[in-house]
Amino acid sequence: MMLAWSFAARTLDEIARLLRALGKHRYVREVDHRLHWSVDHALAELPEFAPHASAFQARLKKERALDLGSRDPSLWREAKTEDVIAALTAFWTPDDAALRYRSRLFEALARTGLPEATHAPFASAPNDPPHPELVMLDWELYPVDELDADRHAGALAAMEEAEEAVNASAPIYNEGPVMAAPELCEGAPNGVLADDFLVWSDGPYSYSDYVFRGVAKAAKLVEPPIGYQDL
Repeated sequence: MMLAWSFAARTLDEIARLLRALGKHRYVREVDHRLHWSVDHALAELPEFAPHASAFQARLKKERALDLGSRDPSLWREAKTEDVIAALTAFWTPDDAALRYRSRLFEALARTGLPEATHAPFASAPNDPPHPELVMLDWELYPVDELDADRHAGALAAMEEAEEAVNASAPIYNEGPVMAAPELCEGAPNGVLADDFLVWSDGPYSYSDYVFRGVAKAAKLVEPPIGYQDL
């Protein structure tokens, strides 16, 4: 079961600092971020996205039978943290360009033949996310049995103090919030999220909480993250 932590990150600058800190944290084993082809299409006028949009259009000419509304993993591309930040900045900056990007996004999504996502921003069911998700944020932490006794002493001490039952060899997955069209197009009125940014984790609570507190500190957020034990 995944649990959510809320981070005091609502502005673009705060979210950018948080994403960078998550991606560089010493407990993070792997970062896996993905962008849907429709995002590249919508932002094709920007240099960071133009080559990807062009390459996908070239692919469509060769693969006439490609189902744009399917769950084919190749419809998402690997993205660096800076790519994600650039995409969120483009959609969430309150200017005329953002309106243009949103229009192009809806144009691309209409080509999929899928029904339009109608949930309120950041309010979709966690166990039944909308399809397609447009920005996918995933991080994998080191399993407990791969933690270095010196480098990762903090998390090991936190787990020992909590006396949690731990599957030491299990990988620990973290996920960002679901981001479909409503989140990109309506999720940040005037460039600010209505609620704190959520990150989900399936690791031992004490481990994830320790890591997330370190991440928030590295990101220079004004408050530590809040997990269910803080409520």
